[in-house]
Amino acid sequence: MAKRMKSIVRFILTAFVIFSAALVLYSVTLYRGNYPYYSTYNAGEYGIKAIYLLTKEMGYSPKRFHYPAKFISNETLIVAYRPDILIFNKDEEQLNMKQWLLKGNTLILVPERETVEALWIFDMISEMKKWHEVINVGNITVTWYGVGEGRVCVIDQEDYFLNVNLRDSDAGIAFIGALEQTGIRDVYFNEYYHNIQKPAPGVWELIGTTGQLVVIQLVLSLILVAVKGWKPFGRDNRENYWSKRPENEVLIALSNLYARMRSYPLVLANYYGYFRHKYGRFLTVTGPLQYRAVQTLSACERYIEGGSRNRKLLINLMRDLYKIEEEIRKGMKKIWN
Repeated sequence: MAKRMKSIVRFILTAFVIFSAALVLYSVTLYRGNYPYYSTYNAGEYGIKAIYLLTKEMGYSPKRFHYPAKFISNETLIVAYRPDILIFNKDEEQLNMKQWLLKGNTLILVPERETVEALWIFDMISEMKKWHEVINVGNITVTWYGVGEGRVCVIDQEDYFLNVNLRDSDAGIAFIGALEQTGIRDVYFNEYYHNIQKPAPGVWELIGTTGQLVVIQLVLSLILVAVKGWKPFGRDNRENYWSKRPENEVLIALSNLYARMRSYPLVLANYYGYFRHKYGRFLTVTGPLQYRAVQTLSACERYIEGGSRNRKLLINLMRDLYKIEEEIRKGMKKIWN
């Protein structure tokens, strides 16, 4: 009976994981098909997927926005490439976009040359402009306007942003330069203005992909707790020991051996001296891993000099040094290969 129950639970968990993964995948690939011109989804000649991917490659976090302006949050950057004039000029859209800009937000606009004079935002700029700045990048002109507390960046030569032309133009350089000037990492490309729209976002969409994955993990954890009872993950249900990975077995064996000799600082001092001697040159190179190593070694020094007898702290410090050493070795292998 117990075996049958376990099989049923295992089947339910497997089905739930598959369903969850499919749900996230569906939400990410919702708009597969024939995409309209000027969309970041469009990988053809008249799409701008290349500029979207370039944004990601340059260290920014590009996203797609499918909702009216009233759903735009503050401290985000909106990119509107050749917006549909009928959608962009709606009364409600004008009002919400204007309020959003006046709160100190930034819009990058790449308008259609033929319809630029019909866009309402240029009337707003004429009435409320506090300052402006013109930057020329090759044959691209980037014009910044201060509107209230916000900023509007207008970039011309819209055709150069298309996938078919981006490689042979200065559009990419001009665009990334504009992003650098904003100082904002999250870049939202507005697909609502290309008629790729979604209903008003629910809670599931507002929390984003990361939040969705967190919710899925929490649900899985609750199911595991309900089925198996509470046990810290990584431990055997039958034993109150650390998970038996090779490095943990070595560390625990060492700590138990020296615990009987009451010489915890000596254990750490030996490993500390070995690490300093072997990776002393690495510690002089700045970087995230080097910073972690220096912080951990400083903690080791405090432990040794204070004559601590804390077994748990000893194990944690030695594990941290071990992990850092493994990462250094992996990095060296990549360089040698």
